[in-house]
Amino acid sequence: MSAAILLLFQLQQWSLYAIGAPENLSVILLAMLFLVLGILISRYFYLQTESRKRASHQSILSNQELRVLQLISDGHSNKEIANQLCIAETTVKSHVSKILMKLNAKRRTEAVRIGRDLEIL
Repeated sequence: MSAAILLLFQLQQWSLYAIGAPENLSVILLAMLFLVLGILISRYFYLQTESRKRASHQSILSNQELRVLQLISDGHSNKEIANQLCIAETTVKSHVSKILMKLNAKRRTEAVRIGRDLEIL
């Protein structure tokens, strides 16, 4: 991209000798237009890619597992999580083990860090 811009500006300099000044303005405007279009298009595709990544990471965990992970990140124990979600403590333990497995984490704190890195928390 940078090379193309430099080439356009170099062409503009050469055109100073061959063409009059009003035509140079059109070359500069055209170069600026391509620059802005390039930035907008690359930003669009970057945002699309990021949203796809985020969606794929979010689909790794179920909604209940996401809730459990959020409560873990808030510092709640299994018993507190069970009380808040109205489920058995053994169910919370099951969710925690699935979260650790799916995020490839060894500890709850590591799962929270991974969740934040993946922007699902």
